[in-house]
Amino acid sequence: MNTSAESASTLDAGSGTNGRADKPPTVSTRTWTLLAAIPAICLWLSGPPTGFWPAALIALTPLMLIANMDQRISKRRYLILYLAGFAYWLLALQGLRFAHPLIVPMWILMAAYLAVYPLLFVLALRAFRDRPLMLALLSPVIWVGGEWVRNYLLTGISVAMLGHALAEVPIMIQIADLAGTYAVSFVLTSCSAAGFALIRWYQLRDSVNSKRLFVPFMIAIALVAATTWYGNYRLGQPLQDGQTTFALIGRAESIEFEQNEERSLELFHGCLRQTAQAVQSANQSLDVVVWPESMFTAGLPWIDGQASPQAADKLEYTPEQLNELCEMRRDQFLFRASSIMQNLAIMLPENQTLPDLMVGCAVVSYETGIDGYNGLIHLDSEGKVVQWYAKNHLVMFGEYVPLLTSLPVIKHWIPDGLGLSTGKGAAAMQVGEATVLPNICIETAVERVAINQLRELRGQDNQPTPTVIVTVTNDGWFDDSSVVQHHKRCAQLLAVACRKPLLSAANNGPTCWIDSCGRIVEEVQQGQEGTLIARPQIDSRQSAVLTFADYPAAVCGLAFLGTLVISCFGVRHVF
Repeated sequence: MNTSAESASTLDAGSGTNGRADKPPTVSTRTWTLLAAIPAICLWLSGPPTGFWPAALIALTPLMLIANMDQRISKRRYLILYLAGFAYWLLALQGLRFAHPLIVPMWILMAAYLAVYPLLFVLALRAFRDRPLMLALLSPVIWVGGEWVRNYLLTGISVAMLGHALAEVPIMIQIADLAGTYAVSFVLTSCSAAGFALIRWYQLRDSVNSKRLFVPFMIAIALVAATTWYGNYRLGQPLQDGQTTFALIGRAESIEFEQNEERSLELFHGCLRQTAQAVQSANQSLDVVVWPESMFTAGLPWIDGQASPQAADKLEYTPEQLNELCEMRRDQFLFRASSIMQNLAIMLPENQTLPDLMVGCAVVSYETGIDGYNGLIHLDSEGKVVQWYAKNHLVMFGEYVPLLTSLPVIKHWIPDGLGLSTGKGAAAMQVGEATVLPNICIETAVERVAINQLRELRGQDNQPTPTVIVTVTNDGWFDDSSVVQHHKRCAQLLAVACRKPLLSAANNGPTCWIDSCGRIVEEVQQGQEGTLIARPQIDSRQSAVLTFADYPAAVCGLAFLGTLVISCFGVRHVF
């Protein structure tokens, strides 16, 4: 018998005399370390700042080779595999450490948590360690299932999904309207599976059944061909010209977690000056000017609704006193907004109309207690509040701390701003001829948030369907790190999944105009200031994601969890 055939596992149960083959030769610690490091290196190369996307095509192949090893894998070697993933996530998310000293341990903990998923991928595939064909065929399902789990567990983290590696390859990401970024991850994992299958075919080339290992290779070719055809078809479809003009304010301000009032006013006046310049220099009427997250607050949040007796009692006021105070603060807010509009009207070129404002601003409500929201407020051309949206998906350890209210002893360790309340549901804002779905910051980086909001609005009677997603963000926390580019990639794939153009106004972040095919139409370079004038096209195409949500990925998630259980508890030689 040929040596390569002797050293390999059988292709399928029953393909040998007893359904199994001789064990492959053991690998050295050096080889094992190399196999563990290659995925981390490839994933890092495929993401920002390098953006070498071809590395993503083979990133998972070494993990499949590890899973296919028949011998016991020691805990030490699993540790090496885990540490490689940990190093990758530390590098990918290292920009988080700039936000606040308290975030540094959270950054390390997040990297430690996310490093578990490549390890779980290997453990799940170990259920098929003696069936390389089955392992190759199921690996895309298992990987996507793992991504689905991490998109929900611990509030969910969608950043740096495998599919995001192709954000700058428009023809390959159009399938995101079928199943979200998961679809792109599925195709990329199939390519890695094809690489694994070819390696195993070479090792088993003299085996009777080795040709079966061409099946994953042919499937990968078919998937790439179908993805390319679909992408070319979608990119060639005409879109309707939009009638609404947006001015996106991009700032490059340094940020501190706890800012004094003087600094907050500086940020406010910086955006105000840029707004005035945009209105003066525009050669067309602007329908709306969009400010980045939180920049409009400047010590004067919008106070919504009437105060409850409970809130008054907690603040040691009578209900009448608190309501009087709230009314006074509302009047101050509206006076400031109307003054801004009056000054803009003076600067307005002849024959142009005054724009609305959509501004990132804190909102406070005393209706059921004391609630502070990270908000996006729509002000009309007279400075009146038309509508406001409260951020639905908060940043853990950035805007809230789990168990904070249950463990008051730790409150004095936590800086102000880490006790925000969660918004309740989606909003649709009418601006000119466009209907806007507002999002704030991380909500575009957790793909399901905007998708579920669009599905929610679509199910409401007499509710106009949003035609554009507008997000405001403040990425100044992350300095000029690659976290900002990861955020932009998430937005690109989200635009395709929803088939909606996406406009982002950011501080030191992705101030950009993304069309409904995920292409960057125009952007302000990171670390620079600028104003984008955008008139996004209307995309009336249907997205399967808005009909079926992430149910296909949920099926993969169940397969991931099921095979993980079988592998860990039902099969020997996993450890």
